Amino acid sequence: SDDLPPGARPDPRLGLHGGQYVFLTCEACGREFRLLLSRVRHQMRHDIVQQRCSRACAEEVRRRRREATR
Repeated sequence: SDDLPPGARPDPRLGLHGGQYVFLTCEACGREFRLLLSRVRHQMRHDIVQQRCSRACAEEVRRRRREATR
């Protein structure tokens, strides 16, 4: 829908406690991962959208950005 980041799509299944999820694609490894819709909306309100599936991928993206600025 309009309130999702580009490339995100809703997951038709509900979470364990009834929460809605969306699928996002990791910008480091390309793997698809699920994130709570409420978390995605919160991050969008604060102009931060998680596009990494794990801490290791987040570190990899930070490393690439540091090397690109050198």
